[in-house]
Amino acid sequence: MEIIRFFSGYWESLKKILLITLIFLISHKTVYAEKIWTTATPAYRKTTITGFSRARHSMVLSTEIAEKISHVFVDIGDIIPNNGNIACLDDTFVKIDIRLMANEIAQHQVDIDYFQKQVHRYKKLVETNSAAISKLDDFEREFAISKHLVQIKKLKKRRLQEKQKRHCIKAPQGWKIIERLVEPGQWLNAGDPVAKVGDFRSLLVPLALSVSEMKALEHQQHELTVKLPEYNLIVPSKIERVSPSFDEKSRKIQVDLILEKKLPVHRGGLRVEATLELPEPAGTFLISADALDKKFEEVWLERKDGSRISVDLLGYTDKGLARIFSYEIKTGDQFKILQP
Repeated sequence: MEIIRFFSGYWESLKKILLITLIFLISHKTVYAEKIWTTATPAYRKTTITGFSRARHSMVLSTEIAEKISHVFVDIGDIIPNNGNIACLDDTFVKIDIRLMANEIAQHQVDIDYFQKQVHRYKKLVETNSAAISKLDDFEREFAISKHLVQIKKLKKRRLQEKQKRHCIKAPQGWKIIERLVEPGQWLNAGDPVAKVGDFRSLLVPLALSVSEMKALEHQQHELTVKLPEYNLIVPSKIERVSPSFDEKSRKIQVDLILEKKLPVHRGGLRVEATLELPEPAGTFLISADALDKKFEEVWLERKDGSRISVDLLGYTDKGLARIFSYEIKTGDQFKILQP
């Protein structure tokens, strides 16, 4: 009985070992089968397009009135303050005009009060036949004229106040001074430029692209990044706008990329490199280098049906792939790996 139990236990152990071995051989065969074929895929080449950053928005500010500069509050590179003031013109005379207009309004208001009282009094006298109705008409006319003159003077005062506001040239808060064109004491005529300002909180990078480069850029736009070589940084980017026209000489399309995040500095002139993957000419493919059969200065590939074709070897990538050329190959063709 002991011998029977021994052989029974031995047989159970042997069956487990055989089962494990069989599973290993099947899985090894499957892995090997997966590695025995390689698929031809279209080849791409990388090209680098270089551009230089600039302000997202910029504009030249001018004065609307002719006057002498009294104050300049900013210099080149300064950030526009919260009140937005860049420079102010002398507003002495407009202040005097506003005060004169306020006095005229007060004078007309006195007339209004007087004629209003007279109208009220003469209405009672006319009702009792104690005064001529023509006198009441005169006071009503003077009362209406006085009210009308007050409205005119108020509008003139408002116009003067608006003109006074324009004595200070303003720019959007947070923008920067690119160029300052005035000095204190300088006389300006209406329309003269005061300063050039720009919004550098985000940067634009203008690029001129061919049609194929434009297609490659659009294909990468959801995960687009660019490089700042001087800072050795990779930063996210996206397409801001695309010109509907093109340059007639270069036959290229104007495209603006925008940079908003992870910028080391916010200024123009940063060199920006965008790397695009462009398709190689028809007939150029990538394939595992292990599938190449090199004999007598020729390179061959073996198809699944056992037929062999000659290809031109163009080079290798850093991922163990070979760039080949042949008009007999199409995307998706499979070839045997010689060294699995």
